[in-house]
Amino acid sequence: MKKSALALAATLALAAAAPASAAQYMFQFSGTNLFGPPAQTMGSGVFTTSDIATQVGGQTAFSVISITGNINGSAIVAPTGSYGNYFTTGPSFLDGTGLRFFTAAGSDVRFSFQDAPVSQYRLTTFTPGATGFVTATSSAITAAVPEPATWAMMLVGFGGAGGMLRQRRRLASAIA
Repeated sequence: MKKSALALAATLALAAAAPASAAQYMFQFSGTNLFGPPAQTMGSGVFTTSDIATQVGGQTAFSVISITGNINGSAIVAPTGSYGNYFTTGPSFLDGTGLRFFTAAGSDVRFSFQDAPVSQYRLTTFTPGATGFVTATSSAITAAVPEPATWAMMLVGFGGAGGMLRQRRRLASAIA
């Protein structure tokens, strides 16, 4: 019984010790539209990426697997099947292909980096049609909850402490 409990605890600890499957990056932007209402565009949110790095044009990139946030007060609700890449090296965190997603207000949105001739981020919305250059920033979000390996080690520790207490009780009752 003891061996099977220890084997199970070790298996759980090893399975939970695998790295987290995604990273999160907070983004925000604001700028003036070149045409179409509203005149000012603002937004913020979180990109969640896969944990598999690829090289795209000599830069390290991770696939964006989800996007949450808002644009001009409308929630981002439905990213498309092709999320795009988040770059951790290079001049920008998006490339010219950028990201495509939708908002609760029904806007189809493209968020990208335009290299030539301006080297700026660009936000284009459809229905209503508007486009403009925005100032955009992004930064990694540090995990606020323990990693699975931490939880596993804690559970194994509690199990070991409980086993020691149980063993002491058995010894005490055998002596008495």
